[in-house]
Amino acid sequence: MRQQLPLGEVVLNAASMTTSRGILLTYVKEMPSGDLKNPVLVKRITEVLESQGWSTDSSSQLTWNDRPCIQFIAQRRDALAGKQLGVARAVMRGRSLYLITAYGKGEANRSDDPEFMRVVETFRFVDQALPSPTDSAKPAGIFFKIAMFGTAGAAAMLIIAYVAMLNLSLRATKERS
Repeated sequence: MRQQLPLGEVVLNAASMTTSRGILLTYVKEMPSGDLKNPVLVKRITEVLESQGWSTDSSSQLTWNDRPCIQFIAQRRDALAGKQLGVARAVMRGRSLYLITAYGKGEANRSDDPEFMRVVETFRFVDQALPSPTDSAKPAGIFFKIAMFGTAGAAAMLIIAYVAMLNLSLRATKERS
């Protein structure tokens, strides 16, 4: 379910009821810059986190999946879960921002905990466009057209044969009477 924010939208919010952990994926298009070192961009990312109820404690630049990103450590209070800790990673693609936040109960920085960061580490970004159909698909299209015309021709021949038999039956009936 998508949730519209003042800056972007939450496109995925999955939470476990048993562990009170979750993952939040936020997409923001048309950021002011594609450079993660730009202070204006960092301020906008902080605003996105604040619009989700997070207060950021610290941030650091790092490389994740061969991409530069900014990692934020944040906290918020939840009515049911109490105090929550969030580790958010901001990644740019062009001028679009992807903010992936892992959250759960606690107060300590858990960005080095592999169990806590397991879901975040599974995200992969596809840099190239999806492959387009190649010329190898053309023979299948040609065979499809041949089969289509063959089937239409066979249906036409059956209709002609039916009409001919009907016509001959009517003549035979008239000759007998």
